[in-house]
Amino acid sequence: MRTRTLILSLLASCCCITLSSQSLSAYQVMEKAHENRDLQSFRSQGKMTILRPTWKRTIGIKTWVKTRDMSLVLITAPAKEKGLAFLKRENNLWNWQPSIGRTIKIAASATNQSWMGGDFTTDDVLRYISFIDDFSHKSLGKETAGGEICYKIQLTPKAKSKVVWGKVVAWISMRDFVERKIEYYDEAGKPVRTCTTGSIKTFGRHKVPMLVEITPANKRGFKTVLEITDYTPDPSLQEVFFSMQNIKRLH
Repeated sequence: MRTRTLILSLLASCCCITLSSQSLSAYQVMEKAHENRDLQSFRSQGKMTILRPTWKRTIGIKTWVKTRDMSLVLITAPAKEKGLAFLKRENNLWNWQPSIGRTIKIAASATNQSWMGGDFTTDDVLRYISFIDDFSHKSLGKETAGGEICYKIQLTPKAKSKVVWGKVVAWISMRDFVERKIEYYDEAGKPVRTCTTGSIKTFGRHKVPMLVEITPANKRGFKTVLEITDYTPDPSLQEVFFSMQNIKRLH
């Protein structure tokens, strides 16, 4: 009798977990994805490879993040761009250009432009726009993406948000809430580009894609691949590190 009761109790618990998972709203799914990727205090190193039909180019990158509102990105290669740096403090973005010895402020309207000549935008790298705050959310059911059963969520820009996309569709893994695929559309509803992720690794309570690919729509042979080769949580990062003075000293 005790064994039967235990089995029934376990089955009931499993049912409750399943029902809880199924009852998540579109906003709650995006919130969990946001919590997973909104990493605190880390540094990373990697390379971004821009692929075109007749050539390819690789850029070395170092990144430091303290919070969503405080990040710094340094270009380490090739030699021509080495030392370029991008700083984010809340909603302010700057670009340090060592070749001319100047710091240039990046306008919010420019955050959706190409970053370093690839298919990633400045917003992709420095996170100016929020999938939580700048969009409304609608569930489109469930669908497989990247080998995972995912929540399929449509994101529509809010009236006052500074978003150039007409809509965004995201596939969020039901297992770990990692964004496995994201499609971006223009205001006419035409596809602009697709983002996919892979090589997921676990760091504490976060699941981090070590490989991110952006593929433009209707541009055969175009792709940009970001590969993270080193990732280290770093709670010792101080606010003073993310300063206008510091970006001029990094190399």
